[in-house]
Formats: sequence, C-alpha cells, structure tokens
Amino acid sequence: MKLKKYEKRLKKEYKETFVSKKIKSKRYIQFKLRYVVATVLGILLVGLFIQHLCVLGHNAAVKKHNLAIRQKVYDVENSSALTKVKDEKEINTIILNYKNESTYQEKETSILSKIFSLRIGGCAGKAYAPQPAPGDSGSKDAFHTNVQIEGIEEADVAKSDGRYIYYLNLSTLFVYDMTEEKNIASIQDDGYELFIYEDIIITIGTASTCIYEFTQNELNQQKKISYNYYLTSRMMKDSLYLAFGDYVKENQILYNNCYYDACSNPNYIYTLYHLDLKTLDTKVVQLLASKDTKLYASNNAFYFASLEKQYTSISIFSLSLEPMGVIRVRGYVLNQFSMDEYDNYFRVITTDTSRNAEELNTISIFDLTTLTRVGYLDQGIGKERQVVKSVRFDKEICYVVTYETKDPLYEINCSNPEEPIIISAYEAPGYSSYLHPFKMGDKEYVFGLGYTDNGSMKISVYERTEGTTQVGNDFILSQNEYYTKADYYNPNLNESIFNNHKALFIYEEDSYLYLGMAVAFDAYLIFKIDVTSEEVITIYQDITLILVSWEESLSRAFLKNGKLYITNYNQVIVRSFTNE
Repeated sequence: MKLKKYEKRLKKEYKETFVSKKIKSKRYIQFKLRYVVATVLGILLVGLFIQHLCVLGHNAAVKKHNLAIRQKVYDVENSSALTKVKDEKEINTIILNYKNESTYQEKETSILSKIFSLRIGGCAGKAYAPQPAPGDSGSKDAFHTNVQIEGIEEADVAKSDGRYIYYLNLSTLFVYDMTEEKNIASIQDDGYELFIYEDIIITIGTASTCIYEFTQNELNQQKKISYNYYLTSRMMKDSLYLAFGDYVKENQILYNNCYYDACSNPNYIYTLYHLDLKTLDTKVVQLLASKDTKLYASNNAFYFASLEKQYTSISIFSLSLEPMGVIRVRGYVLNQFSMDEYDNYFRVITTDTSRNAEELNTISIFDLTTLTRVGYLDQGIGKERQVVKSVRFDKEICYVVTYETKDPLYEINCSNPEEPIIISAYEAPGYSSYLHPFKMGDKEYVFGLGYTDNGSMKISVYERTEGTTQVGNDFILSQNEYYTKADYYNPNLNESIFNNHKALFIYEEDSYLYLGMAVAFDAYLIFKIDVTSEEVITIYQDITLILVSWEESLSRAFLKNGKLYITNYNQVIVRSFTNE
C-alpha cells in the first residue's frame, strides 16, 4: 500500500472514531438544552396565561361590584332627600354598611396585558364654532372685598367700612383710622381672616372664631366659638355663617339635627353654624359627608359639594339651615366658582378624568323646585385631555377655561336651562385660573389671571361679542429677567395672589378699570385696563412695600377720597391715587 493511501485511510478512521463522536455529543447536549429552554418557556407562558385569565375574572367581578354600587346609589345624576341621623345605632350602621357595601374596588392588570398593551389616547372633542366690580362705579371710593356673589361677604385679612381699616398680621388685630392715618387700637389674635359688622369685628382662625366689640377706640372680646377644622364662612346682612368640621366622633354628633348625603365614604361631620349678629343667638345643622368638600353660598341656600371617587354629592341647606335635598353629579368641582344659582336653577361644572376625552368636562343644570336635572352638556368643553382650570358664571353666561397644552376660553349660553350651548371657544397659550366679568359702556368683557406655558404669570382681557375674542396682548409678569416677553420683572413675585380673588382691588371709573394686587412681596401694582387703547393693560401705579415673609405680606388696598391705603406688615401705606 502506498504511503499516501495509508495516510488517507488513517485520517478517515480517526475522524470516524473520534471526531464524529464529539460532534454527535455536542449536538446531543445542544438538543437537550433547547428542550429544557422550550419546556421552561412553555411553563412560563402557561403560567402567564393562567394569571391573565385570573385577572380577567377578578376585573369582571370588580366591574360588576362597582356597577352595582353605581346602580344602587349613583346610576345617573339624580336627587333625593337628605337622610336624618337619628341615633348612635343608625350612624354606626351607616358607616359600617358603606364601608362594606359601597367601597369601590380597584382593577388589576395582568403581566401579559402590560407586555402587549399599547397606550391609546382619547379622541379630541369638537370645539363648538357681570357682576359689578366692588365699589360704586364712578365714585371716588372702593373699599369692599372682591367676592363671588354681590351681597354675600367673604372673610379676608383686611376690611374697611370707609372710616377704619381692620387688618390682621403678626397674630394681631389692628384698627387703623383713615382720617388720622394711624393705628388706634390692637389686640393679640390668632385669626387669619375677619368680618366687620357695625361696631363688631369677627376674626376667624383655624380652630376658633372670636367676636370683638370696638367702642371708644378699644377692642373687647364678647364671644368665642371653638372648632377643629375650619372650612369657610359667609356673612349676609345680620347673619354670620361658619362651616367647620371634624372626623366622625360620636360625642360631637347632634342626633336628629344631623343629615347624610349617602356618600360612599362618610368619615367627616360638617357643622353649619348660624350666628345672629344682632342678638348673638345661634343655630346649627350637621352634615355627614366625605372630607373633600367645598362650599358655595347663594342668596338663598348653601351647597356642600362632597367628592367621592368619580361622583360629587351636593347637599343643599336653606339660609334657615333647613335641609332641602341632595343632588349628585359625575366628576369633581374645581372650587366655589364651579357652582352657581340663577333664576331658580342650579348650574355646576364638573370634571371626570375617568371618562373619555370628549366627555371629561360637563355642565349640569337642575331645577331647584324639583331638584331634577333639566339641562346637560358633556361634549365640546375641552379638547383631548384638557381639564377645567377656572369657571365664572355671569347671569345666563358661563365662562370655562380648560387646559392641557392650550387654553380655550369657552362661552356657554345657559339662557335655555334645558339646552346649554357652547357659543364660542377662544384658544390661547397658557391658562387663566381666575375670571372676572366687567362692563365698559354697553360692551361686556372678562379679564383673566393665570399662567403662560412656561409658568410666568399673565393678565388677559377678552371681549364678549358674537364670540369671545382677546383684546390686546397678555401682560406678562416673570421672575426670569431673561424672559424677553415679560412686561414686568421681579424676582420676588407672589404667585399665590393669582389664586385668591379676595386679594384683588377692583375699581371702575369712567372708561377704565383699575386692578390692584401685591404682585410681589415688595411691590403693589395698580394696573389700568383701557379696552379702547392699543396697549390695553398698563401699570398705573407701582408702590414699594416692606419686604417681609409670606405670612406677613398679605397686603390689601382701599380707596377713599382719592387716597390709596395699602396694608403692609403692621402699618398702612398711604398714596395719592394718581399716575405720579
């Protein structure tokens, strides 16, 4: 045999004997590894599928449970009588039943759903193509608090009767004589808001209300009312109303004078306290509701809006504290301006973020004679996921601002309570957090206070014609000196001023509206609004304040006989009401 043939044979035998066995061995191990991996993946997928089926079953049960609650209590916006709490046994039953039967359950999400789900945005909704200012128009005086409803006083840090200014600061109540231009009396007091009535001063704190008599330049305490949690207050003619509350405690419940609104979380007791300021006689009524409650007061009734999940129960009491009933609406109310009573109808704007984008914001109108809903609109108030940022009712018109990335100002005509209609929608950057209607000549306007898209503060003016249109440009206030669009710069801007309507000084004279506010902790500005000028909003007066902390910077302005009086720290700054 030749050498070459022998070598070839040896190589062949070697490959057949050793190499092929190694390859087969590797292939066998790889085959086993694939089998193990496939088995594990199969078990995992089966487990995920079983977990997914379990979650689907759980969610179906949750949906059925929550639907049963809605059908039982809240099927649609409806009304009913407020239920009287008669004794301890009944209130324990109420709380226990609602905890066990009326608690909404949360849905779960399976792992498979998280892996394969896609985020789907809601459809964009289709946008459908005053009260008098404080002070007498044309007079030289303006010393009334800016309130929601004319004739219904709201407490504030400072008040004036035209002769004296009463103001709170440094845990002290001061009395300032506008004639002598100096403080003439003071007393230690922990209140942060007050009312005045003839020679009576009422200070309101977080835990108590004190009543003082002011005679012969002296303050003497006459009465003190204690409570745990202060909600709000109102004063009408000779009556003071306080609303305060606390978590449910049996020793604080006035049985047979306590009512509940059938909410699903009745963990709070609110007391509506009436004090006759002439006789100092008192009367109270209580409401069992949820802690998240806002109050609106009209010239006829009080409305307690109690939020729970996606629904709000609005309990109504007359001025004599008699229960009138409860109505229910979907969503939550933003604040007291979201509610309004007009011509024996109650109107309310709500937002329900659990609903489809085009149905987030709604207006509901109820006939107060029957407490039945007669009008409803849930289409077109806001685009995409825009929520309500401000509301203002002005007789038959309702103004609503919504915002997510744009600021549409909607004008809704409610002249037909059964068919509210969006008549205009003006869209602009930023949004307004407060709206105020006013009139110049025979034309109606609205000014708005709010924010630009970058967080700066802005003032806007809109005219109500066939639709709503902006008059002039926004006046922008900024803390950023490099923001070139700003009309006013101050590093100490006080943003809280835009969220407190009572802090505004508003005065109409001839063809102008004057708007005053402590825009910064060291500056009080009077703006002049001239709707006939190219530059609609200008600074009429810039007054320097003493720079103090936020708690001590609660300045208010009053106008008397051509002089401007501004409370600042523990003193009052006096300036001539001129451009100089």
